[in-house]
Amino acid sequence: MNEITNIKELADWIYNNGDVSCPHIDDNSIYFQGTWNSSITIDFETSETIDDIISKTINTLETFDADNEFMELWNTDFAKRNQFKPSQFLKMLQEDEASFKELAGKLEDVWH
Repeated sequence: MNEITNIKELADWIYNNGDVSCPHIDDNSIYFQGTWNSSITIDFETSETIDDIISKTINTLETFDADNEFMELWNTDFAKRNQFKPSQFLKMLQEDEASFKELAGKLEDVWH
């Protein structure tokens, strides 16, 4: 049964059902972070239906990849600035990935 009818309800649902920061909504995107600050942004056109945006949200959550994020972000400056060891940072990303995938499953169950 569909309980989500607009962007604000989607953002509220994400916040209430996931281990994420309070989502930020602007005219064409929803942005939120996982426990370890991994960022998810769902961009959309104002002409898209809520069905399209929810499908896009599920896909974005499901395809978050800790290894790719690590490769994109990790360098010596990042390590010095954040004082993480590579293994610590990768573990954080993997925890966010797991929680994003869990959230995607919950959203898919509610939506379909």
